[in-house]
Amino acid sequence: MSHHARRKISTLMAVAAASAGVLVAPGAAAASPSGPQVPAAVLAPPQVSGTSVTLTWTDQSPDEEEFWVFRRNAAGGPFSYVVSVGSTSTPGTGAAYSVVDTIPAGTRQCYAVTTYIVFGRAGEEFSNEQCTSALPRLPVPAAGPGGFHTVDVPGPPPEQNAIRGIDPSGVIGRDGLAVFASSTHGASRHLRITHCRDEACTSVSAISLDTLGETGYAPAMAIGGDGLPVVAYASFDASFGSTHTKYDLKVAKCTSVTCGSGGSRFVDRASTVRRGIALAIGPDGFPLISYLDEPSDTQPAQVKVIHCLDHSCQNKRESVVDTVGTGDRSGTAITVLPTGLALVAYTDGTPHGDLKVARCHNSDCSASTAVTVDAAGTSGRQPSITVGRDGLAIIAHERTDPDGKVVVSRCVNVLCTATTNSVLDTTGSLGATPSIAIGADGFPVVAYSHPAGPSLRVARCENVACTAATRSTVETSAGLGWLRPSVLVAPDGRPVVGYWRESEAALRVVDCGNVLCRPPFG
Repeated sequence: MSHHARRKISTLMAVAAASAGVLVAPGAAAASPSGPQVPAAVLAPPQVSGTSVTLTWTDQSPDEEEFWVFRRNAAGGPFSYVVSVGSTSTPGTGAAYSVVDTIPAGTRQCYAVTTYIVFGRAGEEFSNEQCTSALPRLPVPAAGPGGFHTVDVPGPPPEQNAIRGIDPSGVIGRDGLAVFASSTHGASRHLRITHCRDEACTSVSAISLDTLGETGYAPAMAIGGDGLPVVAYASFDASFGSTHTKYDLKVAKCTSVTCGSGGSRFVDRASTVRRGIALAIGPDGFPLISYLDEPSDTQPAQVKVIHCLDHSCQNKRESVVDTVGTGDRSGTAITVLPTGLALVAYTDGTPHGDLKVARCHNSDCSASTAVTVDAAGTSGRQPSITVGRDGLAIIAHERTDPDGKVVVSRCVNVLCTATTNSVLDTTGSLGATPSIAIGADGFPVVAYSHPAGPSLRVARCENVACTAATRSTVETSAGLGWLRPSVLVAPDGRPVVGYWRESEAALRVVDCGNVLCRPPFG
């Protein structure tokens, strides 16, 4: 190592250790440096896009050879070295420089710039300090007409699939219209795909995409990187043999935006997959599927992740991220963070009953770290997960304590080493099955069922962490039955909720007329 390099490293260490005392506290006005009275540079306010921060400064030093950029958390603490930028204006001043830094999602960071001169001074000329600001509030979408529409109603008996719309999972397609995957039930169970023909979903086109045996259980839908819908679900195969189990994981891939046709394939025939299926799309555009492998209710279950290596999951890699106990282990949820890696939420079953998350360390999730984030002892049932515009994951789930609660757990950092847990509603019983999405105003919106009535409720969070929310009762009817709502955000910025209406044995869609989804609409 050259003398120059050794000196630079030792100087960096010294500057980093001393710099916390050189600059003013975060949020205070810019101050002159403690060394020379001419600052090294004038640092402009950072420009933030997601987790990228663009820093721009103007050279004020007449003899620098490099600029060093330092960063610290806005909550305080010492500065740490980020990067050096070679000077192109050593003998002059007034030149503009810029560099892009990547910060932990959802954090505020503060920056300063100093100069470095080979065999001369270093760290004596600090710029002013500049901090990233909080995310600005987005505008609230304007109110619209809204309304309720019962769609894909089965014909008169003895139609083969007498019940439609069970356990819907919906997404907004590339065409800006909602599409739902659900299950039928009657003489046999099929995977049903329902595509809305307009934003309000006043009419639909629908097909049974997979009719092989008893299929379509617990569907989860997403839009792949090719712009076409893809569904993961469970299939009961009566021809149980030594090569596979009765409940197998399948993937169906649509061949058009409206999903008027498609194909399906088995992706895990060695596991017993009856529930807990969730689906996200990785940065490669291919499906990531989380699910539970449950040999029986009395045996431990494995939380698994399949990384599909193509759009239809013809090729895949399978990983086990955790093993959970017996008891109430009703689901998994998966999302992809701004880092490009997945985060899986689930309950760990008996004896703990806590909400856990597994952080994947690679694209296949073959390496992961599992942590407990809500240790209430009855947490994590029916999880639903998304990522806020601050880059942090947020999970809606049930606590199955005596009175039953809908809880929102927001990760405190991108690694989700802990969460802030807020009770959204007290349901009085189990079966809330919450579904969460991020509204056009940047705040989470949660749809869930409530036994009073029974009713469909929507809670619109009043901040990104959902520590406060406004609840609305969307529909109350004895005909609702057991709900499992799926909430989406339409291109106009207002929520859309799909759910099963028992009295009509059909899929029902509410086009919310306002961000609160509070009737009357229009």
